[in-house]
Amino acid sequence: MNFSLKVLLLSCTLLTSLSAAEKTLTIYSVYPGDKLEAVFKPFTKRTGIAVNVVSAKSKFLIDRIKREGENTIADLHLDKDLVYHTTATQKGIYQPFKSKVVEENVPANFIETNKNWFTIFYRSRVIMYNRDLVSPRELSTYSDLGNKKWKGKLCVRTSNSTYSQALSASIVAHLGSNKALNVFKSWVANFAMDPTSSDRDVIRALAAGKCHVGLVNSYYLAPFIEADSEYPVRPFFANQGFSNAHVNGVGIGITKYSKNVKEATMLLEYLSSKEVQAPVAKAFDQYPVNPKAPLSPTLVDFGSFEVDKINVGTVGNLVETTKELMLKAEYK
Repeated sequence: MNFSLKVLLLSCTLLTSLSAAEKTLTIYSVYPGDKLEAVFKPFTKRTGIAVNVVSAKSKFLIDRIKREGENTIADLHLDKDLVYHTTATQKGIYQPFKSKVVEENVPANFIETNKNWFTIFYRSRVIMYNRDLVSPRELSTYSDLGNKKWKGKLCVRTSNSTYSQALSASIVAHLGSNKALNVFKSWVANFAMDPTSSDRDVIRALAAGKCHVGLVNSYYLAPFIEADSEYPVRPFFANQGFSNAHVNGVGIGITKYSKNVKEATMLLEYLSSKEVQAPVAKAFDQYPVNPKAPLSPTLVDFGSFEVDKINVGTVGNLVETTKELMLKAEYK
């Protein structure tokens, strides 16, 4: 090989390396960049692909991606739950991902039906109770919270919370609109106080004895327990043996007009791997979707449970119908 050819090959190698190092993925995220830096830093170190995070509120980001169209710089959209991802899907801002690795790592119920997005890690919408006032033997299903024995004892979050909407949509999916409406009405009849705008407020009300049972995302309880092992509020995973516990979680999808689909797919595969799933889920006090990833000690202490196997996309598509039913039930 002559000297000129060696120089040419070396130049091509350096240019290829430089190109890889200069690749940047942009994620529009509901979570700020500083909270995600530790998640993406190993990916950049491993691949040479930088990750730029643009953060804002869910609705703003979805509308921005839609408005920007082909000119968007967003390669991926990361959001906090299935309600917002369904809105994004309906606005046509995603393209289906193509990755056998993701499909092997993530159970099918956590992958939206058309592969527009998938859940990275999840929480359960659990029945929480004051263990000084309630025995877990008294608890069973979400619907049973409408039983007259809980009159004046139930605390919930407002109906405009996407967490409330997602749980309620899952009830519509399993029971149908008419039965679900009756469930919502029975809950309203049992409210101990007006619905709150915060899951933490429900936990505090439970601890204070203002209500005996409530509906809360599992991860909100973890810091209370970690700060005080004798904290009186405990989780109960509902509907076991029936539809099983409702779950919802943080998801991600590739945008329709991403210019870096190959690199975006690499990031999806990275996020679904058990090595990444465990520490990331632990940092958010949530459950990894990859069944091979271990749970944090606090979540292990919460106990094992079966999750609802209905597809996250199916639940999301019922949200608008569900909101109308909640309004009919006078669920504030």
